[in-house]
Parts: sequence; C-alpha cells; structure tokens
Amino acid sequence: MIFPPASAEADRFCDEGYALLEAGRFDEAHALLSRARVLSPSTPLIHYRLGLLFNDIGRTAEALEALDTSLSLQPDNARAHNNRGSALQLLGRASEAEQAFQRALDLDPDLELPYINLGHLLEEQGKVRQATNLYERAIARGLDPTLFSHYLAAVSGKITHRAPDRWVSATFDNFAPTFDARLRSLGYNAPRKLAAIVRSHMDERLDVLDLGCGTGQCGLSLAQQKRYLVGVDLSEKMLGQARALGIYDELHLAELHTWMRGAAAARFDLVIAADVFIYIGLLGDLFQETVRNLRPGGWFAFSTEECGSADYMLRRTGRYAQSETYIRRLSELAFTVVVADPTIIRLESGKPLMGRLYLLQKQ
Repeated sequence: MIFPPASAEADRFCDEGYALLEAGRFDEAHALLSRARVLSPSTPLIHYRLGLLFNDIGRTAEALEALDTSLSLQPDNARAHNNRGSALQLLGRASEAEQAFQRALDLDPDLELPYINLGHLLEEQGKVRQATNLYERAIARGLDPTLFSHYLAAVSGKITHRAPDRWVSATFDNFAPTFDARLRSLGYNAPRKLAAIVRSHMDERLDVLDLGCGTGQCGLSLAQQKRYLVGVDLSEKMLGQARALGIYDELHLAELHTWMRGAAAARFDLVIAADVFIYIGLLGDLFQETVRNLRPGGWFAFSTEECGSADYMLRRTGRYAQSETYIRRLSELAFTVVVADPTIIRLESGKPLMGRLYLLQKQ
C-alpha cells in the first residue's frame, strides 16, 4: 500500500478540520487540526486555523499562541494579524491589539475587518475622532459604504432608520458558532422571558413566526407550544445553527420586511421577535406587516432596548433603542398592549442594560 505524503495528509486534515470549525463541530475540528499540526508543524495555515478555533471556543491565550506561531512562519498574513488583535483585545492588552489591527491594515488596506475591529477599539478608548477618521478612510478606500456609514452614524450620534442588511448579516455570520455562549455570559435570556409571557396568556398550540430567529433560542423556548414554526433571518450561519435544533418547520434566509410582505395574510397566531428591534429603529412598516400576518386575536411578542423621550435612537454600539411611548403609539390602531414589562436585557461593559418585554394582541 502506498501512503500519501505527510504534507498532503496534513493539508487534508487542515481543510477538513476547518470545515468542521465552520460547522461549529469544535471537538472534531480540534482533533483534525491537531493531527495536521503534528504532521506538518511548519505550515502557517494550520496554526492560523487553530488560532481561529481557540478564539471561537474561548481559549484566548492558546489562540494568541497559535496565531503568533503562524505569523512567525508567514509574517505578511493580514488576516492573522487582525485575529491576533482580537485575541489581544480579549486579553485586555489594548495597545498591542491596536498595533496588530494597524499592522493588518498596513499589509492589506482593502480588508474590512481590521477597520471595524480597530474602530471599535478606538471607540472603547474614547478616541471618537480617530474612529471616525478610520471609518471615513474605509469608505474612501472603496469599501462597503452602507456598512461603514452605519458605523459613522453610530459614533456621531446620527439617527438612521435601520441597520444595513449587510451589517446585520456580517455581524452574526462572524459570531454564529459561539453566539449562544457569548450571550449567556452576558446574562441574556430574552427568548425564555418572552416565551414565559406567551405561555402565561395562551396554552394552545400555535402557528409561530420567529422574526430574526438567529440560532433558534425563541423556537427552542416555544417548542412545546408550537404547531408550526417558521424562522426568518439574514445570517446564513445563524440559520445553520437553528436548523441543527430540528424544531423549525421552515427556515428562510431573508430580510424581515421583504419576507413578511410576501407571506400569506393571517397565517400566524404569534409573531415573536427577541432582540431584533435593536437593528431596526423605525418600526412602523414592521408593525403594519405584523398586523397583516397575524390572525384575528393573534399575538405579537418582542423585546426592545429602552430609550427616553425620543421615539428611537441609534446607540454607539450600532444598536437601536425605542421608547415605551413610541411602542404604545404604534400599537394604538391595531393592538392592545397586554404586557410592557421593564427588564434587564443583558450586561454591557459589566453594567445592566435596561429594556422592555412586550406582548400585544391584535384587536
């Protein structure tokens, strides 16, 4: 029997391991990438992908070590410098992270992620002018103007109506493999809270539309109560996580307004949207489509981040917050407000972030 050369076997393990990493099968990915590293320890790509894996599973110090090894073998890998910056930032080494992001930009000024990561780091340090200049540089470079205009609007306090579709999909595709674990670490449980409110007001089986379903946490929380469950999301990788749960009857990769406009009228008993309106400031059109999608007496459950007197605002985080007054005004023509409970949505920078949980009934 003729065996393939070690380098070819290592390449195969590296590629198969990366595919498993993308699918969120971390233990299997680790096993194959580790085997590849043993067979070919001088291949920078293997160490780079191990760095990505360790970052995804929260083993940040090991991620940094793997990325450093990769860069010692291939110093001009801009993506590796960018990911090294992310690891350094997580380890609290902000000045080194800033240097790593800048090095990535020096090597590849057309790479989007270093602009985003460095911009966020500068904002966290209060260097708003530098962050603004960076986003403007990205646009001048020809990078996606809708994406970076949203960052500019957020950092400058400008109010826009909604986040660009690509901003939402890119954000969640990036975090899909570890999204649930990250949110748990921030004390986020809006899907379970909303599901508990739904159960307290209805106990029959429901046809449910889960807007911005993400990894499927609302669907999971309502699994025992659903008759038919449809999920819609902009992130393909998030939908992959939801699909793996095996509880959705339909999953659609689509923008919410567009999908709802094409859906049959009066199809659902419940429309639910947990942590979705943080990406949509102006909610009038969505409320109208929800009215059309719901059956008479149907229910609309959702969460918001809370703002004061304005109808809605765009925070520096790139997320929107809505006021209770605005939600109640939108509800007047077609809904009765049954629940409008204040709650802690999550922790942000170690502090509670206030929001509100709503349950509306179609009149």
